[in-house]
Amino acid sequence: MGRNKNASVGQIIRRIHSREIAPVYALYGGDPFLEDYFISELSQTFLESNGEKTHLSLDQDSEEKLFGELSAISMFEEKRIIIVREIKKLRSKHGRQELIQYIQFPNPTIVLLIISDEYDLRNSFLDNIAKHSVLLDLRTPFKEKMQEWVRYIVKSRNIKITDEAIAHYIRIYGDSTAHVINEIEKTYLMLGDEEINEENMEHIEGFDRIFQLWHLQDSLGKKELHTSLEITRSLLGNGMPFPRILVSLVYLYQQMLWKKMGQQKPVGYTGINKIITSNITSYDQSYSHSELVRVLQELRKLDILCKSTSLSDESLIQPLIIKICQSQYV
Repeated sequence: MGRNKNASVGQIIRRIHSREIAPVYALYGGDPFLEDYFISELSQTFLESNGEKTHLSLDQDSEEKLFGELSAISMFEEKRIIIVREIKKLRSKHGRQELIQYIQFPNPTIVLLIISDEYDLRNSFLDNIAKHSVLLDLRTPFKEKMQEWVRYIVKSRNIKITDEAIAHYIRIYGDSTAHVINEIEKTYLMLGDEEINEENMEHIEGFDRIFQLWHLQDSLGKKELHTSLEITRSLLGNGMPFPRILVSLVYLYQQMLWKKMGQQKPVGYTGINKIITSNITSYDQSYSHSELVRVLQELRKLDILCKSTSLSDESLIQPLIIKICQSQYV
């Protein structure tokens, strides 16, 4: 057994449905919705309502308990799924060696799921687990991969929806896979099992293209002028306070400046979500150090100006958005 770099999560799930089930899976990345979805699909096929699932977390459970569960012998060869979280908390050298030995010679009645919130193959222990397991990348997907995931999940739930509609939901609700799926399911119920497409979405009472602050952070990080102007107009039109917009952009550009300066980001709340955090490196390539300093100065000026002028919020911020996206600071 070894990790298959070419197999997508969808392919792995299809293999499970065909009863091609591996004894050990490494679920790395920390997207809770995708973890739960995979565990549910595996359980339905492998356990068939006759086995049991055991949940362990090594920040609370001892390694003795883990290896006791793995070595337990069922008189009736009952199938079991053992789900182990916080695997990096298995700190002893002996315990780590014993786990790798188990993975190489697993109990045939047990499927072991090893879960790490991090996807970090630079960590020798996580990499060693992955090399001897079927590795699943369960990081919150980027837009391209998220569309593939969402299409797969809604098809499995017999929801009829066009690719254009999926792209729309990802654009608006793409901070997490769960958010996208939940919104699609709500719309499908409201439409009474009709296909979800752009035409009938517009007829849903209360439906609107409401954006969130992270959408603006993302579009400005990428210097997408028209998208940034559209999102800003929508945020302001739907009651988003102007100071909150400014603060969210200060958070973004401060993180980018720290990145540019090679400084460690502060521990705790940063004002940016996991998607924006994972994109900081790509955003940073489009900005110089002096440009980031200038943007932060301009944002602070806007914060003062908005309290002492009769100009609309949109009129205040539009010139800065244009400067940022066109890299022109005159």
